[in-house]
Amino acid sequence: MNLKNMNNRQQLLALLLTASLGTCVSPSFSQPPKPSLTQQSGVKITLQAKINPAQGINTITPQMMERAKLVLEKRINGLGISGASVEISGNNQLVVKLPSIKDPTQANRVVETTGQLDFRKQKKGTEGKLNERLQIYQMIIAQREALKNSTDQKAIAANEAIYKKSVQALKDIFENTGLSGNMIKDAYATPLFKGSSAWQITLTFDDKGGALFAKTTSEIAGTGRALGIFLDDKFISAPIVGAEFQSQGITGGRAVITGQFTVDSATELALQLRSGALPVSFEVVKTHSF
Repeated sequence: MNLKNMNNRQQLLALLLTASLGTCVSPSFSQPPKPSLTQQSGVKITLQAKINPAQGINTITPQMMERAKLVLEKRINGLGISGASVEISGNNQLVVKLPSIKDPTQANRVVETTGQLDFRKQKKGTEGKLNERLQIYQMIIAQREALKNSTDQKAIAANEAIYKKSVQALKDIFENTGLSGNMIKDAYATPLFKGSSAWQITLTFDDKGGALFAKTTSEIAGTGRALGIFLDDKFISAPIVGAEFQSQGITGGRAVITGQFTVDSATELALQLRSGALPVSFEVVKTHSF
C-alpha cells in the first residue's frame, strides 16, 4: 500500500489488533536499515545436520546441504560481517567462518535455528482455553530459567516433562492455515516507536501469502479466537484480530509482529525470516576462535 495515498481511516486501521499479554499483529509501512556487527574476533562454527524421521528426513542429501549453505550465507550477509564464509564439509556438516563478530552466542543462535515460521488459527470451541494454557506455559518457562544453573537433575527432568506437555497443549488448540514463512518476501526489526526499548518485526508477504493472511484474519476477526504464530513448531505469540476485519481480513500483504522483543531477539528473528528456513535442522558441534 502506498503511504501517500492512505486516508485517515486507513491510518487508524494500523492499530488493528490488540493481543493477549501485550502481543499484536498489525499492518506495517516502515522498513529500517539492516543491522551490522562491529568487528571483534574471528569465530569458526561447525554445524552438523540432523536426521529427523518424524519430519520425514531419513537421510541428508547434497541438495539439502547446498540449500542450507545458501540460507546461512544470506543470514551472515544480513549480520553485516565482512569476509565471512560457509563451506560444506563431508556429507552432513557446514563450517561457518566469521572473521569479525560481536557476539559468538548470538552467531550460534542465528546459524543453528531452522527458522520455520507458520501462522495457525485457533480452533472453534477453544476460546476460553488459550489464556489458561498460556499462563501455565509461561510459568513453566520461568521455572526452566530458574533451573538453568541447578544441579538438581530430578527437578530438571520433571520440569522438562511438564514443559513438553504444556507445549503440546498449546499446539492442540490451533490448526494449520497453510500460511508459512516461505511466503515472506522481507522482514525487518523496527522499534515500537522512536526511542523505545521494545522492538517488533515488520513482515511483507508475497502475493500468495498476502491472500492467505487476509483470508485467515477474516475468518477469526471478531471471534475472540487468536492467530497463533509458531517458530520451529514453538509458540511465539497469539494476537487477536479486531472485528472491523471480518469482511476482507487484513489486506495489503504487510503486517507487524510485536511482543516482548529486545533489539537482539527481534533482529535475529527478522534475519531468519528474510533469509528463509533451513531445509534440515543443525546442531553446533564445535565453536572456537581463530
